[in-house]
Order: sequence, then structure tokens, then C-alpha cells
Amino acid sequence: MTKYLYLMRHGETLFNVQHKIQGWCDSPLTARGIQQAQIAGEYLRAAGVTFDHAFSSTA
Repeated sequence: MTKYLYLMRHGETLFNVQHKIQGWCDSPLTARGIQQAQIAGEYLRAAGVTFDHAFSSTA
């Protein structure tokens, strides 16, 4: 049985737009970042991707 590992980065954030270094505090997604996340979700759903496990940072 083949297993796959999917790595996903967040979409565009406010700090991305402001060219600020990230990682020390949370930065909200921009409207574009939200749209990017929705597109990624739609792509995975259309491709029939299902997950056995999901892991996320606390931030």
C-alpha cells in the first residue's frame, strides 16, 4: 500500500504583504490567503484525497 505525505503552507498573511518577518506571533490571513486556502481545499477534495491523520502547529 502506498502512503503519501502532504505538506501545506499557510496562504498569504498580513505580514507577507507588509514584508515583515513571521514566526514570533500570529498574523491573520488576507482575503487572498483565505482564497488560496479554499482553492487548496477544493483541489484536494476534487482529487479524492483523504487523510488518515492531520497535524498542525498550535498557531
